[in-house]
Amino acid sequence: MEKLVTGTDHVHTAATVRRRQRQFVPPSGLHLHRATRADTVLLDQLFYATVDECPDPHCRPLLLDRVAADAEATRKLADWACYIASEMYCGLPAELVDEDEAATTVFHPSPFFCRLAAEYHNPEPALDAVYATYDTAQRRQVADNAVALVDGFQVWWTDFLYQ
Repeated sequence: MEKLVTGTDHVHTAATVRRRQRQFVPPSGLHLHRATRADTVLLDQLFYATVDECPDPHCRPLLLDRVAADAEATRKLADWACYIASEMYCGLPAELVDEDEAATTVFHPSPFFCRLAAEYHNPEPALDAVYATYDTAQRRQVADNAVALVDGFQVWWTDFLYQ
């Protein structure tokens, strides 16, 4: 595993994860289109830092900042989370695509994540149009929601949205 400099003195990989419930394939394992090695290392580290509940108060925020700075990396992360949710529920539930329904769950995805999730199964141009409107702060919320969603699935499986 190539080391990615994040401003912290450690990296996160599958081997470093302490908390082992269900394990989803990390973003690099899904052969995301147009993915580069640097993208997948960064996305995997963010995923594993979240799953491991990294105690370093700077680690996850720094990784989120790095992902959010790259619109394509953020998109890959959101696509990965939507893919997993769609497979688990045989489609994306209203709690992920409808902002009002999302507010009723323990997992409160941002309106930005809900808009992307709502367009997930639509043709690429519609999804591209939504992504193009997001600034870095909005992409950071989407990235945070994506990894938190998959982490929640690891712990509570399909019950995560309905607790």
